[in-house]
Order: sequence, then C-alpha cells, then structure tokens
Amino acid sequence: MKIRIIGAGAVGIAVGWKLKAHSDLAFIVDEERKERYGNGLIYNGEHVDFRFLTPDESDIADLVIFAVKNMQLDDAIKEARPFIDNKTVLMSLLNGIEAESVLASAFGEEKLLYAFITDLSSVHSSFETTCFSDGGRIVFAEKHNEKTERVKAIATLFEEAGQRYTIAEDILHEKWWKFMLNTCFNTLSAILVADYAAISSNPDFIRAVRLVAREVQRVAAAEGIALTQDDIEKMNATVTALRDHGKTSMLQDLLSGRETENRYFAGAVSRLGKKHDISTPLADFVQILLEAKRRCL
Repeated sequence: MKIRIIGAGAVGIAVGWKLKAHSDLAFIVDEERKERYGNGLIYNGEHVDFRFLTPDESDIADLVIFAVKNMQLDDAIKEARPFIDNKTVLMSLLNGIEAESVLASAFGEEKLLYAFITDLSSVHSSFETTCFSDGGRIVFAEKHNEKTERVKAIATLFEEAGQRYTIAEDILHEKWWKFMLNTCFNTLSAILVADYAAISSNPDFIRAVRLVAREVQRVAAAEGIALTQDDIEKMNATVTALRDHGKTSMLQDLLSGRETENRYFAGAVSRLGKKHDISTPLADFVQILLEAKRRCL
C-alpha cells in the first residue's frame, strides 16, 4: 500500500515508524522541511531515514494520513492535493471534532475515514521523538461505521505493522470522547505544566477535569452525541494510566513557544455553547487562562 503522511511531529513519526517496513511510505513536506530533514529523524534514539516528498515530486497515494495540528490543516491540504485522486483514502489523526468537515469540503466526504489516535505518550522536538507508549492506538471507521473493504485492508496493514488499532463501533461517539479528553487534559495540563506522572498522582487535577467534562457533555448532547459518566471515568482511567514523564501535545507546544490548539478544544466548546445557548463558564475560563499563561511566558 502506498502511504503518504503529512505531519512529521510526534504523531506522524510514531505512526510512520510502525508502517515504514510494511508499506511504500513517505512524508509529504515542503522544500524547506525536506532540506531540514535531509539527515533523517530520530525516533526512540534510533536514526531513521524516512523518505520525504514535496508536492512537485508527487505520486498518487492509496492512503494519505493527516497528522498535523489544526492550525496547519489549510496548508496541509494544499501540499497533499497533488497526491490525491478519486481512489485515495484520507485519514485524519488531528485532535478535535472539526477536521473531517474541512477535509470533506476540500476533497469530498466519500474519501474520508474518521479516526483519531489515543494512548500516545511522547516528547517531541524538531528532529527527535521519544515515545513511551508503543506508538499509540489508532481508532478508525467509516463515518456510519460500515465494515467496508478499505477498513479491512487498513486493519490488515496495521496488524502486520504492529500498529495498535481499534475499528470503532460508533466512531462519532468515540471522536467526541477523544475531544472531551483533549479539552480537559490537554488544556489543564498546559495551564498547570503537568506531565502524565504529575497528573496521575493529583486527585485535585481529576476533580477539575470532571467539572470541565460536564460542560463538554452538555454541548455534545446538543449535537446529538451522548457522553456518559462511564465515558468520563474511562477518559480519566486512560490518562492516569500514563504514569511516565510524557507530556500532552498542548503542554509541549506551550513550553516550546508554539501556537496551541486551544481554540479547537475549549474554544470549540465555547462556540458550541453559544450555538446552542448553553452556558460554558469553565471552558470559557480555561481558554482565556491558557492564552493569558502563553503571553506570560
């Protein structure tokens, strides 16, 4: 299978490292990144010679995986377009609940598999990624959960490559569950500068998570998605099981002086609250507080 990944950060590198030996794999990059990555990248201490292709070197892919941040998606769409034709399957591993609609507008709903990655604990710098969690687990499915041939083919590839995965029974519910996790844990971990080890040993952190999660529940219900108390407890158990010194992507972005996905997490909850006339004071507050913290660093 010819796979092209756009986004050579913690997610893209972890997935690419798994798939490299089991597919025709390359990263889509611009000219500047191709030159910068010319000596390869380091994954868990190992020098890896990934292949990098610019849009001018495009070939048509069977599967394009988007592994960028939300604020980079528009540029990623432009760079990925030459690699995509009518038979190309698209998979987004972006956080949040909005990327698929953007990709559908750009390329057509029929090309999309809905997906996200979870259980990924890592630390990433410009050329080096250290992963503490065996590369994370990809959850994916068709939008309406049909067990299609393309779902089966990608599952077979992941199986052969040792990429952990789950074919979701209800992918829209699962994506909202991950959105709740990102909104609660990424945002609060960045505000408090807490890695996974600190989170797992801090009951007051989890109390704060539960308060924010209730607001996500309310806007999800208005969007037709039922997030239950069991979903909240599953979310808490998933994150507190990561007892290492990995950091959420938002905390890493904050500490590195990069733009965060704040407006796609707590900001999205605030926007949906306004849309449905639902009060979201905690999401509003943590969104503003994170921006204030970013400006203080």
